[in-house]
Amino acid sequence: MIAIRMDFWSTNWGDVATIIGVAVSLIGLALAIRVAHGARSASQAASKAARAARDQISSHLQTVDLQRAIGLIQLVKTLHDNRQWAAAAEHYQTLREMLTGIIVRCPEGATDVRNRLAAARTEIMLMEDAIRESIAQSDGTQDQSPMNRKLNRIQSDLEELASAIGFGTQQGERI
Repeated sequence: MIAIRMDFWSTNWGDVATIIGVAVSLIGLALAIRVAHGARSASQAASKAARAARDQISSHLQTVDLQRAIGLIQLVKTLHDNRQWAAAAEHYQTLREMLTGIIVRCPEGATDVRNRLAAARTEIMLMEDAIRESIAQSDGTQDQSPMNRKLNRIQSDLEELASAIGFGTQQGERI
């Protein structure tokens, strides 16, 4: 009986090793597929988290930029009150460039926000042109009241946008 077993192993050892090798390979392949699927899921979760972090940082930066623009509008209104038209004109240019930067970084889906910012930028550009024309004519008689009313309206609009985009909003409440 022992001779038969030894004879079986000696003649069939390669076949048995092949069968065991195939079984181990299949188990290894199944484990590799499972690990790869887990890695793919982790990669997708990391990508989603990175997108959320990027959107949150972008929202924060937009709010900061809007707050800076609001502060600049306040400075321009003070310059109007003091009839410092040349200084105001320079700040108008800076304000226009700030609004352009905010528009560029605005999410593509936020069409209403982009339109409101573009309208504010256009108003700023028109006021800047009027001031520069007044300076060029050297009359310095620019009436600041209508300009300050326009600036107040733009400032209010930017404050509303900053509040809607800004700090303290819950995820999903973004505009």
